[in-house]
Amino acid sequence: MPSYKKQIKGEKKDAFDATYQKNSAKMQNPISIEACYKMLLEQMLFVNDSHASLQVTTDVLPEEVFMDDNKFSEFEASDVFINHPKTDRKIQELKAELSQKHPEGLEGIYNYGENEKIGFYYADNKKDLIGVVLETNLKQWEVGEIRCYATHTNANKYNLYYYKADTRTPAYLKSLSFENGRLWSYKKVGNTNNFEFVINQKELTSFKQLNDDTQYIYFKSFSNRKGKALKQFFEDTKDKLTAKSIIVDLRSNSGGNSKYSDVFLKLLKNKNVYVLTNCFTGSNGEQFTLKLLKNKKAKHLGQTTFGVIAYGMNYGYNYNTPSGHFNISPTDMNFHEYIAYEGKGITPEIPLDFNRDWIAQTLDIIESDSK
Repeated sequence: MPSYKKQIKGEKKDAFDATYQKNSAKMQNPISIEACYKMLLEQMLFVNDSHASLQVTTDVLPEEVFMDDNKFSEFEASDVFINHPKTDRKIQELKAELSQKHPEGLEGIYNYGENEKIGFYYADNKKDLIGVVLETNLKQWEVGEIRCYATHTNANKYNLYYYKADTRTPAYLKSLSFENGRLWSYKKVGNTNNFEFVINQKELTSFKQLNDDTQYIYFKSFSNRKGKALKQFFEDTKDKLTAKSIIVDLRSNSGGNSKYSDVFLKLLKNKNVYVLTNCFTGSNGEQFTLKLLKNKKAKHLGQTTFGVIAYGMNYGYNYNTPSGHFNISPTDMNFHEYIAYEGKGITPEIPLDFNRDWIAQTLDIIESDSK
């Protein structure tokens, strides 16, 4: 991958090769799929590339086993179920302790959908966190089982090793923000603030006249698959962006092709631009953010972005490993100029509060700037 070629040199190359030799030697004898997965992840994490991913393709609990009571009973008696990692904490004491944690702290009780409550508590190093099942309505899970491990990387960013709720299959996500009582799909009990998201926005793009001096444009993505619609949006809005101040909303923008984003740079060049991002603004959405901020009149508001910016996938190839148990999606695009933000994200000049509408907050800031 371009990321490997850029990063794995000198002493890091020696360490990469030594780890390869160590782990490949362990794979000469039979080994569990999960143990192998952890070693493959260890190898991949030498490269700071949040786009590249490795997935387990063999489900721990296949659907046909889950749906068959006899087969499911056999699964419950299997070593893979019995030996699943469990907390060494007493559940009732842990629940009582976590229920008293500060609302804005990381430790506490989290909802996972409507069927489970997961308790997050610090590991022994007081940096990483462990997520354990406290309550569940899912028959494939038991109270006390570990659901995930959140490994601290920098600032409020974590890598998440977790087990899928339906199949119990291990998986891995990188560069997740732990903020506003949220880590990915886990949301802290009692925290109902979701203002970092664009609520009920189903359209790919949006244009609004907010007041006489302020307009708003929203981009959900710049995907090649939406190219026709993005081109049409450009034609529809290019003569409408006449206001003094423009809010460019890139919250949860999943990225895409710069040819659909960068055409808007000229339209916004001489405007007071207010760029909104959240922790799921990624890839070309992040690159577009930085390009907008080259405008001296631009300000960045909201939340630190995802941090999946320095590399990308053009062809989207993926490969099954020889064992058939894993699939790797490598990167093939090089945006190494943004490496300083990889795994960290772009921090906004003005963080917005999570307890009030972000557009309303931005309008207040615009009004203040105009005085």
